[in-house]
Amino acid sequence: MGKVKSIFKNRIADAIDNTHITRKKLCLSIVSLVLATTVLISATYCWFAIKRSDGYANNISLITGNGLRVNDLDDTMKSISDNSYLLPASSYDGRNLFFPADGNDFSTTTSDMTFRSANAGDRNYDYVQMDFNLTAEADYTSIYLDRSTSLKIEYENDATNDYKAACEKAQKAIRAAIYYEGMTTPIVFNAQNNPSSVSAVKEIDRTTGRFIESGKQVAVPFKDYSYGKRQLAMLNQGETKPFSLIIWLEGTDDNCVSDYVMLKQLSLNLKLTTSWDNKATIRFTDKDNAVKNILDNNAAYTLQLYHKQTFRDNNQNEQIAISKFNMFKKNTNDNYWTCDIPDSAVSDLIFQIVDNANSKNVVYEWRLTPSGASTENRGTSNIYLVDSVNLLNSRGHWYDGEIEDQGDGHDIGEVDDDW
Repeated sequence: MGKVKSIFKNRIADAIDNTHITRKKLCLSIVSLVLATTVLISATYCWFAIKRSDGYANNISLITGNGLRVNDLDDTMKSISDNSYLLPASSYDGRNLFFPADGNDFSTTTSDMTFRSANAGDRNYDYVQMDFNLTAEADYTSIYLDRSTSLKIEYENDATNDYKAACEKAQKAIRAAIYYEGMTTPIVFNAQNNPSSVSAVKEIDRTTGRFIESGKQVAVPFKDYSYGKRQLAMLNQGETKPFSLIIWLEGTDDNCVSDYVMLKQLSLNLKLTTSWDNKATIRFTDKDNAVKNILDNNAAYTLQLYHKQTFRDNNQNEQIAISKFNMFKKNTNDNYWTCDIPDSAVSDLIFQIVDNANSKNVVYEWRLTPSGASTENRGTSNIYLVDSVNLLNSRGHWYDGEIEDQGDGHDIGEVDDDW
């Protein structure tokens, strides 16, 4: 079968603010699957003999969310289009891949097999690797996988039921890993709705290829890293991280078997979303112009919203991220300032006036109500009203557009005094 080459209709361009990369789809032919021997159903007894078939890649879909830019990937797409196959391999974490070595010692038992490490010649030939850089255009840019992210084997509607069943079975053996520079442990994904675990190859003798050690590979669904759950990474304004996406066929998965010789197309839709795809506009209102007078008389002073986020990274280590959002007036005569923050930022919020000429010292701060309760948690409110201006003991309260009978002296009687 001759090599089928794709024709790219659209050039992938740099994503800019509020735009995204042209949607692309990755189609790969998975190798012909030939059942060599009786396969024992076990996580370490799932390899099959290999007969290569021509493969091709048409398109890849990589879409980025608001506040995120990606480098030009045209050359990478061209390489994948011309060369890519998937052959059975095994990897504990997606970073180091091991292929069964050529020879007559093929076995369906992993520990009895001889392997070789993946090399430069395998990349985008026997497995897929896409490298790209992500740059944040704003602070506190948390990166997630959109729920539409998917990785599946496509087949024609008129395919036989046996063929469809075989495709769906083999799909469960597909793995994808994402990691970035500085990451201790890559994230391994499967193409299913639930986590899976296999005993994958972790280390071999680099001289003889002899199997040495296996490790527990835990693969999770893409949805586990969607917005509101775990984040892939977090970047601040101007920060760039190199990312890698690896796709391979996991040979130790007990679904990596088939009694069919068939050509398949692997469809990848990778969409990255950010905390800025769901944002809130915060309004800081000064009814008596006290804050306005302070800022007008001190050119080096800036009004900002301070936010502290505590999260766990991919290695389950607790991390603290500090973000400071500058607040601006849209019109000179307005008595309020606004800024956009991620909608998920609901706690550990403090309004401050800082002196940029003096090591950004905090000179005014709002984090308490007139009665002394904390206002660091805004709940669903987007409006903060100033009650007093008194250096680091300034007071205010959140207002959500409804009458508040909270004992703060604002909505007593028939008149809504908050607004």
